[in-house]
Amino acid sequence: MDEKMVAVVGAVAGATLAGRGLRPVAKLALRGVVAAADATTGARRELAELYAEAKAEQRGEPDAAAGSASASAPA
Repeated sequence: MDEKMVAVVGAVAGATLAGRGLRPVAKLALRGVVAAADATTGARRELAELYAEAKAEQRGEPDAAAGSASASAPA
């Protein structure tokens, strides 16, 4: 029983130390996830605009492309 207890305590201590050592790595990975989410949001927005333009052109609204281009231009 004592050997098992030592093994459990050693595993917990090892996990704690590894966790502290891996914190910077995890933080860097999360920064990457946040950056990817931001990039995905921008790409989704652009795709939605392209979809709206294509849908408007399909309906026969020729000024739709010019209107959405000026609306998406940075101020």
